Amino acid sequence: MKKISLLPLLLLLIATQIKAQETVKELSKQAYKGYLYDVKNTNNALSITYKIPGEKKNSDALFETYSFDAANKFVKVENTNLAKEEKPDVTVTQFYAYVGGTSSFDVLSMKLKLSRKELLKSWSHEKQAYIVSKVLQNEAIKPKNDNGKTYKGYASFVTETQGTQDDLFILAANDNKDKKLGNQYYVLNVNSSLEVKETPVDLAGAQTLVYCDQLQESNDIAMVFAPEKGNGDASSYTYFRYSQKGEFKTKVAFKSPSTNLLIMNVNEAMGSVYFCGTSTKSTDAYGEVFSEHASIYNPGFTQGGENKVDMKWQKNAEEKMSSFHLLKFTGNQLDFASTAAIDAFKSKFVASGKGASVYKGNKFIVERFFVTPNQEYLIAGQLTGSVNMGMGNPVKTYEDLVCLYFDKAGQLKTQFGVGKLNNDKKSEIFDMLQDFRLSKDGKSVYWEIKEVKGVKGYQSFLSAYSGGSPSLYAVYFPRIAKIDLAANTISEFKTLGDENYYLRKDFQSYFNKAENSVTYIGHDEDFKKLWLAKYVFE
Repeated sequence: MKKISLLPLLLLLIATQIKAQETVKELSKQAYKGYLYDVKNTNNALSITYKIPGEKKNSDALFETYSFDAANKFVKVENTNLAKEEKPDVTVTQFYAYVGGTSSFDVLSMKLKLSRKELLKSWSHEKQAYIVSKVLQNEAIKPKNDNGKTYKGYASFVTETQGTQDDLFILAANDNKDKKLGNQYYVLNVNSSLEVKETPVDLAGAQTLVYCDQLQESNDIAMVFAPEKGNGDASSYTYFRYSQKGEFKTKVAFKSPSTNLLIMNVNEAMGSVYFCGTSTKSTDAYGEVFSEHASIYNPGFTQGGENKVDMKWQKNAEEKMSSFHLLKFTGNQLDFASTAAIDAFKSKFVASGKGASVYKGNKFIVERFFVTPNQEYLIAGQLTGSVNMGMGNPVKTYEDLVCLYFDKAGQLKTQFGVGKLNNDKKSEIFDMLQDFRLSKDGKSVYWEIKEVKGVKGYQSFLSAYSGGSPSLYAVYFPRIAKIDLAANTISEFKTLGDENYYLRKDFQSYFNKAENSVTYIGHDEDFKKLWLAKYVFE
């Protein structure tokens, strides 16, 4: 009877070991006093290198490398050195767009300005990269062909090629004295010669900017406008897409699921563009319920938000919403625009463990948008708030976790929930990292959360040794649960490392495509032990 009763337990332990293989290796005193320098993968075997102290000026740099096989079993440790590489200093010129300024006269202004920054960069052998050693010049500049126009700035994005700043994409507008006609919006492309190419945005009548952001896959710019009060049907919205060089690509006039659609996020996946948003019960025009979206930076504005317009938008966005919306565009077509009543979320709530909260319509930051093989959708994020840390202005906080599951038509199927493990002030000022990882058969998705723990102190022995002041910083540890897409169920979350080991910001994990596994790389709280944990997404 004993053998029979122990068999299920033995099988469970074997399954757990297959899913998560954890290895701990004590570091040498030299590695402990140094810092994690590099992680390399060779045929799924990891080599983890530490920069160690000891060399003198102009001598070779010293390193210590810890090698592990494909099963994360420790193989060997060896010392290496590398001749110091000398590279000449370089001067880099950058420029950027902003609004307002830092004086009391223009800090609330939305007047578009351009600035040029000249930086001296020196080669760092330790970081194997050029780092800024001195700011040589930082000045406001005027475009060569602005024709004397004064623009209001709403959003700006940098076009980067191989680390050099080439162009600026700017969304701007001119004030129109005739309020019925509204502002004329422009896409401005500013090149490295400070020449401005102006392209009017094709809009009819008075319009309000609802949202503008850059797509991560293509680097195109997506923007949405809504008509102001008195300019026809308040639900007649318009979606535009431009290249990062300011070239027009797409215009779609569409009927919004709400007259006051507050967009919180845009994503690009599998050739389509998706907007997530919320709305109130009001039937008023967007501009009457909220205000213009304007994310462009103002260097002198410190009251929350990027500038005075953005602060107003964010404040109005804190209102509790009644509906959640998901919109999908493919090319020049709106595929769907769905509406989910937030009051109904409670009936579709499925929790993993204790402490999970039902979404009630508050503003949240979308951390991850995921399209399943069946063209269904998962959206993960965190509610936001603020807390007084005794440092003047309130600090933004990241609170309850949100995970929404929608079907092909954008209709809500389930809200999955899990409680946070750390709710103290030090932890809440840092956002969690979230991801979805598909199982091998494509029938399940793993919800990966990198839980935050806020720590006050030094991020490494080297930081403490260098004589700097202790500070607040974030460490992370992975928690993973399996979501069965067909059954709408979620497993209990597994915490790797039992909250005793933490991921480093720069070297967090390595993905093995053939095995469909992730190896997490971290340390204990004192940085004296190296920790590896492999999790197989079966």
